[in-house]
Amino acid sequence: MGKKLGVILTGLGVFVLGVALLARFYAYDRLAVVPLDQDTVSVSEGPDATIFDIATQQEITVDLVSTRNVVGDVEASEEASDELGRDIAVWETLVYTDEPGAEIDADNPPRSGTHDRVAFDRHTGETVVCCETFTSTTADDRGVEQPEATAFEGLYFKFPFQTEKKTYQFWDGSLGEAPDIEFQEVETIEGLEVYRFEQVIPATTVATINAPASIFGIDEEGDVSLDRVYSNTRTLWIEPETGVIIRGQEDQLTVAEYEGEQVATLTDVVIGYNPETISDNVDTYSSLSSQLKAIRIWVPIVGGVLGLLLLVAGLLLMRRRREGSAHAG
Repeated sequence: MGKKLGVILTGLGVFVLGVALLARFYAYDRLAVVPLDQDTVSVSEGPDATIFDIATQQEITVDLVSTRNVVGDVEASEEASDELGRDIAVWETLVYTDEPGAEIDADNPPRSGTHDRVAFDRHTGETVVCCETFTSTTADDRGVEQPEATAFEGLYFKFPFQTEKKTYQFWDGSLGEAPDIEFQEVETIEGLEVYRFEQVIPATTVATINAPASIFGIDEEGDVSLDRVYSNTRTLWIEPETGVIIRGQEDQLTVAEYEGEQVATLTDVVIGYNPETISDNVDTYSSLSSQLKAIRIWVPIVGGVLGLLLLVAGLLLMRRRREGSAHAG
């Protein structure tokens, strides 16, 4: 019986050790990836925003609601992964902003909107150059620009799995580049631990606007060329195990300048995820975070310790059996 029990314990020890190693070095790498068939909606709210209304040709104060749809292109993702030899996701995101309750359709486009097609690494979240990525924008005058081929940089949809307390680069569509976004501190949202990052974009001229001088009270004849000057403080709260953005907020200011002097406020708003979106994110990703952490940390540790104990116990029983048999002989 001692020999049989020793063999059984030894076998169990080897099996449990194998499970611990597979969890850490095989299962985790296959679970810590974004889905190809992503399909989510998030809503942000910006109360008491100041915008320049083209219809009335003056600054007005309105509440704004921004709705973001993200959809994965499974076929393009699989083709890109095969071509590049790495796990790639291709997602498209459509963001449109207007007043609450506004009916948006082909005849009544939103005040502003963007449509981006972005390819990125499924593990790190870093954008990659492939797959005919583009960006298109619905202009403030409610006209629609044609999609423009875009080579995205840095992070776009999310941070890497196992996000670190350091500086990353995060894409800003108005600048068309990825400035630094710096770790600030650890916080808690509805019981979930998150890392708060902040990206400060100083006032930067991002475009020029040709418009009648009379609209902006400029003492000139005909059209004038104005600078579109943009600044923003972007704050993101990241769940570190998954790298998902649990909460996002932007403090945007865009003004029109003529010969270095501000002549109009085009957009002045603090806009961020509404409570329902934040709660949905916490509910969805807290459980996923716990699962990934268990596979990455607890299963290897507990399995490793238990497997070693079983292996040692089995080998000791087998050794004692052999020593007992030799003594009896």
